[in-house]
Amino acid sequence: MRRKQWINGLIILWAVASGVAITMGPWRVYGKQKVQSEQRIREMNAAEAHGIKLLEAEDRAQSSIGREEAVRKAGYVGSSEIPSNLDKK
Repeated sequence: MRRKQWINGLIILWAVASGVAITMGPWRVYGKQKVQSEQRIREMNAAEAHGIKLLEAEDRAQSSIGREEAVRKAGYVGSSEIPSNLDKK
């Protein structure tokens, strides 16, 4: 009777150990895939934020205020205006 309980205990222990060993592979794959998906999500969020900044810059450049800012930076001064940064010679 004692020997039968000991054998049953070994069988149960072997079953649990083999179950754990068999499931380690899929859990490793799951961990790798989770890391990859989190990295891709971070990259996607960064690309989306960059795209939004580009769209905002394009909208600003297409607006009348943006066009005026661009020509003013290029040095345009209106005919009725006095340039504020006169180069003294």
